[in-house]
Amino acid sequence: MKRIGHLLIALSLLIITGCEAIVSGPTPTPTPTPIPIDIALHAGEKMLQVKSIHFIMELSGSLVYLDDPPTLALKHIEGDVVLPDRVRALVRVSSLGMVSEVGIIGLGEEQYVTNPLNQQWEELPPGQGWYFNPALLFDPEYGIASILKEGDWTFGTGEEEGEAKKYYLLQGQVPGEKLLYLTSGMITEGKIDTSIWIDKKTFYVHQIELIEVESDAENPSQWFMTLSKFDEEVDILAPPVEAPEE
Repeated sequence: MKRIGHLLIALSLLIITGCEAIVSGPTPTPTPTPIPIDIALHAGEKMLQVKSIHFIMELSGSLVYLDDPPTLALKHIEGDVVLPDRVRALVRVSSLGMVSEVGIIGLGEEQYVTNPLNQQWEELPPGQGWYFNPALLFDPEYGIASILKEGDWTFGTGEEEGEAKKYYLLQGQVPGEKLLYLTSGMITEGKIDTSIWIDKKTFYVHQIELIEVESDAENPSQWFMTLSKFDEEVDILAPPVEAPEE
């Protein structure tokens, strides 16, 4: 009887131990903590694969001028880009307190703008007009991928709630010369405070904020870009142009 009792105790221990193993299961492998530069490089690679995009760029703070001497201040740009060389955008500018809008269409080397006086489309001669090519957003040397590669990134601080939880927020400084084409030549030097919001699932860049601290200590120029509609089908065609009067 004593032997049977020992066997029953041993069997009970086996059953208990087995149940604990079933309940607890194997120890899960901990998810590695993401590193900012790895997120940045991954996002850069994803942006190089984009074929079309919708963008909005808002400017605030100290005015950014398109001309010299300064009279025409850039305020807002919204449009679409289709790689390799098609762009359609509406540009809002202010001059002497008056706000006006100019349409832009680029088809490779062909550039069209609307005349602000009558809103009719005109074709620009080669080399004329403000150089604007948002397709360079996707250029490996000058576009978003290059900015992500060059920045000294850390995770943004502060509580993230709601929609913000969908994104990684990277913050750092980017050399101004790397932003030359992103800002159509209006940022060329200095260290620019940069924030970039990256979707945690797709790794697409959804927002970029640039702050030119050196432009004005109390009211620096701020650029805020929103990117959306990745790879959606967009038709960008030449606009109707009236023949010039003879």
